[in-house]
Amino acid sequence: MVIRSETPTDIEAIVEVTKAAFADDSFSQQTEHFTINDLRADDALVISLVSEVEGKVVGHIAFSSVTISDGTTNWHGLGPVSVLPEYQGRRIGTALVNKGLALLESIDSKGSVLIGLPTYFSRFGFWNHPQLVHEGIPQEVFAAKSFVGQMPSGIVEFHQAFKQLSIIEKDAVADVIIDYAIAGIKVDLADPTIESLIKKEILIEIPDGKVMMHPSALAEYDPYLAKVGQFRATEMSRVHKNPILAAINS
Repeated sequence: MVIRSETPTDIEAIVEVTKAAFADDSFSQQTEHFTINDLRADDALVISLVSEVEGKVVGHIAFSSVTISDGTTNWHGLGPVSVLPEYQGRRIGTALVNKGLALLESIDSKGSVLIGLPTYFSRFGFWNHPQLVHEGIPQEVFAAKSFVGQMPSGIVEFHQAFKQLSIIEKDAVADVIIDYAIAGIKVDLADPTIESLIKKEILIEIPDGKVMMHPSALAEYDPYLAKVGQFRATEMSRVHKNPILAAINS
């Protein structure tokens, strides 16, 4: 097995490895490959390693910078880490994590954080620390490892690329944009996707089982859809206020 930094020719393989690795993960929204692509596009992949077996890319790991509310700098998030299902159990993931952490230390990183099962990541020295939190993530699956012996205290935020909507959430948002109405859109409030979008404040519940779009909240997850939603809302508002246009569209 060979572990090396990614090259431009690895990008397609990394997408396929990541998609396959998370395909059966019940906690995944199947957006990990989008996250990696967005990190790369924003020049935010501090470390991106692939593992090769007989010339085939079978695993990948990414590290990116995080911010901490106490002002501590030079900390990094670990993940996503992916291994093709048929190659799992061969300690390829372990090798990727160890190599990545060693590289982080070599560039004077102060530490790393991750979201994952402690039963797996504790072997690498990652532990839960009550003073270090990630809002919206259960504390028991948020862990950190300091390279300098001092643990920060505050709220951790990963790069914007990690704020991804799932494909089904994007589809629901698109439906709301298409059907936009001043009086709100009738939806199934019991639908898990709608519930998720309301929880994220992208959709705002109003009376009669309807919702309204909140483009500024959507912008945190998908700036492009937010622009489209804002344009649609502006256009519909313009029609609604103009009696001639309203008559044409009625």
